[in-house]
Amino acid sequence: MRLTLGLLLVGSFALVACGGDDDTSGLRFGNGAPGSGAPGGAAAAAGGTTSPASGPTAPACPGTVPAATAVSATDLNATDVHLIPGAIIFRNDIKVIRVDTTAGGTRSEAYVSPDLVHSYADKDVIVTIESPNPPDAVVKVMPVGASTPGAMDPNQKLEPGGLSATPPGWSAGGTTVFASDSTSFYVLADVTGQGDTIYKVSKADPNQMTQLANLDQSSLGSPQLSGTDVWFTRDQKRVYKVAQTVDPNDPSGATLTPSDATEIFGIGYANCNLAVGGSHTYCSTGKALEQRDLTGGDLQTVLDAQKMADPTVLGAALFGNDTVFVRSLPSSATDALKNGIHAIKGTDDKLLACGRETINDVAADDTTVVWAEQGKGVFSAPR
Repeated sequence: MRLTLGLLLVGSFALVACGGDDDTSGLRFGNGAPGSGAPGGAAAAAGGTTSPASGPTAPACPGTVPAATAVSATDLNATDVHLIPGAIIFRNDIKVIRVDTTAGGTRSEAYVSPDLVHSYADKDVIVTIESPNPPDAVVKVMPVGASTPGAMDPNQKLEPGGLSATPPGWSAGGTTVFASDSTSFYVLADVTGQGDTIYKVSKADPNQMTQLANLDQSSLGSPQLSGTDVWFTRDQKRVYKVAQTVDPNDPSGATLTPSDATEIFGIGYANCNLAVGGSHTYCSTGKALEQRDLTGGDLQTVLDAQKMADPTVLGAALFGNDTVFVRSLPSSATDALKNGIHAIKGTDDKLLACGRETINDVAADDTTVVWAEQGKGVFSAPR
């Protein structure tokens, strides 16, 4: 069973020094189209507020760290960050917030519910996990709006209706949506009497779902969709894949048939914060970022945190656009570099954020990285 995550996160986000994050809501690759990230004009996102953090916030940070722009300086508990064409969508407490990145950073409340626990967004839908009768989870699916950049109406709120489902035994606090494709979204659910279970759920009818993985009540983490395959970790040590193949009886190619979960490799010396993309898998172990091929072979260390000029601790990882994004965490209570974000492409390590307070969530597209910073708001920086 997974631990329900709070703000100090022995989970997807912050203070697990050995990389033992359950990063179901940590680093996230956005669904935005090219160029959909936040422009410099997003500094006015919070009612005209200018950025309180233009660049590194600690003198120890390198001068090469790109300047950060405030997307919102008012949403101090923001998390569940997603990039879609023309907008940044995130959750702040019981509200789903949308910031239009093509209209000067206009901020609007897309959805409000006193029962809101988690949220997810892609270019088609917003999915919420709510709990009107704790701890039971209710899943709601609502249209996000037009999918072309600039076409979203910032004054149009989502209706609180939409499609909904109440899956038996799902605990809202331990249930998150981690990915989506054109017809489905993917959920890691904490199910009473069953433990962590991965499901594929229909966008058209959330009552229609397929169980993809459950491993005898083992703790499942780092779930992600790479191509059509679902990857995850078991007890933070073993890496598994659920391969999905196109159904030959469906001429549209939209129907995917899942296989049984198959173990690919494991490590015994550290926890693995998993990232998968291209032809490689990556484990962020706290001390290093390790690269393997998709069979678990050809181990290479692509980033050694102990050999950096300022040794750090590596946390959750994410792959997107030939780049691995890795959280860096404070190595001590007095670490001047605090929290940051690295982007590793090949042998190039670029520090995108440095000297930040606790980072609750991160998303990126091909031009921009966006993160939610506890007590500070939501920020963006160029990749």
